[in-house]
Amino acid sequence: MKYDVVVVGSGPGGCMAAKRLAELGIDVLLIEKRPEIGVPVRCAEATGIKGLKELGIELDKRYIASVTRGAYVFSPDGTKIDMTGKEYTGYILERRIFDKYLAILAAKAGAEVLTRTYAYDLKMKNGCVSGVMLKRFSEKFEVKCKAVVAADGIESKIGRKAGLNTTTKVGEMTSNVQFEMAGIDIEPEIMELYFGNKVAPGGYAWVFPKGEDIANVGLGVRKTEKRAIDYLREFINSKEHLKKGKVCGMVVGGVPVQGPIDKSYGNGIVLVGDSARQVDPLTGGGIHNAMKCGIIAAETLAYAAEKGDFSEEVLSEYERRWGEEVGKVLQRSLKIKLVLEKMNDEDMNALAKLLARIKFGSIDLKDISKSSIKLPPEIIEFVQNLM
Repeated sequence: MKYDVVVVGSGPGGCMAAKRLAELGIDVLLIEKRPEIGVPVRCAEATGIKGLKELGIELDKRYIASVTRGAYVFSPDGTKIDMTGKEYTGYILERRIFDKYLAILAAKAGAEVLTRTYAYDLKMKNGCVSGVMLKRFSEKFEVKCKAVVAADGIESKIGRKAGLNTTTKVGEMTSNVQFEMAGIDIEPEIMELYFGNKVAPGGYAWVFPKGEDIANVGLGVRKTEKRAIDYLREFINSKEHLKKGKVCGMVVGGVPVQGPIDKSYGNGIVLVGDSARQVDPLTGGGIHNAMKCGIIAAETLAYAAEKGDFSEEVLSEYERRWGEEVGKVLQRSLKIKLVLEKMNDEDMNALAKLLARIKFGSIDLKDISKSSIKLPPEIIEFVQNLM
């Protein structure tokens, strides 16, 4: 078996890389270690409408559980910040269907797709990737290639095999757990976010609606000895509109929140999605970023194929491009996250009371300057960007 590029991992980033590579005439193989693409789901499933449209993804009701028009944000003392509007701005996806849909788009574009196929090693020649060692059922075999897209998740094994440092420290990752719940009392078009050290230290809790009385209810915590699931159960039991609900499913996972990886490329390899930590450190969202970076990776590799040169010098263009188009936003979010982490619950309550008085869309910076708390410039910039 021989391909120009092998894409390891069929999440949104990997699928978009395979799709774009095929569209550009590159012979590409997309592999997934699990039997079915999109399963299991390890995601809160929220993304923006604008982002999907920008990426040219045809919107399909089959993978959209609900459409949202903003969120209610709650501070530790329960102060509510209304960040909703009249326009619909977000989707809560059905990732089981969405990821498979993207894989089908890649296949239709010309990519070869193999499931239940595990990449366990790389073959190197003269310091550059020359092949991928795969295992499918009990059979082990080599697929020769000129380059690899490592879209294989946090602490990418394939990235490490190529000599890239993909290690994520435990303290730089949130531990997330989420229930899919039915029979709860929610507004089906409004997301809910909850902050506070008693609710979710180092993170936040969320309620993302997936129907009239169905929602993803979860949280992420960091640097705590108590389990994330214990915090989630306590959170649910503290909310009248949630505690009578029934759990229909559960997902768990870790999310890197320390910002982008130091280097996302090498000789014959690029990292996409969680493997490159292209996750927003503030929100933990990564669907759109992974998809966009997957496209950038494909276009960089197509250029390398045209030159007949997959060296890291050529592939460094990938990091330059995604750093310009995505990385700046991630770095800004990281700065804001670090400032928020220094704020105690009292500071968060004061900030929430200030924001609750401001009508989003018509913020007056004088209101901020008159606040009883002194806000760091990163927070002021953050508030401005919410407008």
